[in-house]
Amino acid sequence: MSETKSSLTVAGVISARFNHTVRGFSSVNKTTCEAEHTTLSGNNNAQNSLTSIHSRGQRIANAITRDGNHIHSKAQEFSLIDQTIKQPFDLQRFSSSLGGGRS
Repeated sequence: MSETKSSLTVAGVISARFNHTVRGFSSVNKTTCEAEHTTLSGNNNAQNSLTSIHSRGQRIANAITRDGNHIHSKAQEFSLIDQTIKQPFDLQRFSSSLGGGRS
């Protein structure tokens, strides 16, 4: 008989990897340097591009965090379900070893 298992440990590892990825996105700082002493239009374009990239990185980081939290939450739910399903079998096995089960 095949066995279905959920693993809270595996989900924790995946969640930790997601968090590591998020830290990478979050470590990208928003640009603070402004070229105020020049009139080159390219400076404004570059500033706008960097701001847009930073904003998108933050949105991606937020989405990864949300998804990682969902994975971990579902793994906890599955772990509880596994324990609930397993209990009657453990009790039946225990009862059988004490002579209370069917032969």
